[in-house]
Amino acid sequence: MWVLYKDISWENDLLPALKKVKWPWVFASFVFGYVATALRGLRWNIMLEPMGYKVRDWWAVHAVAFGYCMNNLIPRSGELARCTLLNRTDHVPVNKLIGTVLLERIVDIVLMATLVFLAFVLEQDAFNSIFSQADGGKGTTLLILLAAAIGAFVVFLFLLRRFQHIPFFQKVQEFILGMMDGLKSIFKLKRTSLFWVYSLGIWVFWLLMTFTSLLALEETCTMTLRQTVFFMAASSLGMMVPTPGGAGAFHGMAILGLQALGYSLDAGKIYAMISWSIKTTWDILVGAVSFLIATSKK
Repeated sequence: MWVLYKDISWENDLLPALKKVKWPWVFASFVFGYVATALRGLRWNIMLEPMGYKVRDWWAVHAVAFGYCMNNLIPRSGELARCTLLNRTDHVPVNKLIGTVLLERIVDIVLMATLVFLAFVLEQDAFNSIFSQADGGKGTTLLILLAAAIGAFVVFLFLLRRFQHIPFFQKVQEFILGMMDGLKSIFKLKRTSLFWVYSLGIWVFWLLMTFTSLLALEETCTMTLRQTVFFMAASSLGMMVPTPGGAGAFHGMAILGLQALGYSLDAGKIYAMISWSIKTTWDILVGAVSFLIATSKK
């Protein structure tokens, strides 16, 4: 964050831009973002049905909102946080909930890959530009990290099998089996069509959320919906980096994405900082309210 914004002034750059924000578009962005959150909660409930759990939709949505809140505070803690909150309200075992969350991530990765491909088709020049800048010759490092992760997983499986008679490893094995039940729920869905409608709907409303947030700022209000598809693909990759709410990583990818589309460096920095700050504040407030409502349940 410091590297990106050391040349940007609050008084001369960010504050003047903030004063020109078109708040109706910001409000529309919040609405679209919350609809995506609600759809994620409804989809989660569909994945729990094959395991015999009927969660009330309202509590599932609250749990998802609380998860987003926690991701902004502690990187990737939201996945566990929302599972523990739904366990409190509807008593679904946490290990089974985590299995369904992992399943969600697999589905989201497939849909995100589709989005990236669509971005490539729509904006090939911008796509080539941004990824040539973002790579920086770090492909070898990523391969080493991936190989290390796979190696660690293989060692873990060996230890689990070798010492399965030890109580600790028995509990770990039981936990993993519960997670596998959650993962296998994709093959037993009772409302398969609705599951995929919700899955696509989440990304459609994320796209609308991004589009309206771009319209809210003077620096980016000329963005077309076609360009937004590319920009969303680029900035979403930044959100995958485990920092609080994508801080720094989102900003960097958003700036690169806007530059690839022909926007200035300063415009990219101003948009990234203001949009991220407003959305992060909103996520924390909504998540905190959801937590209070869920924990006050009798």
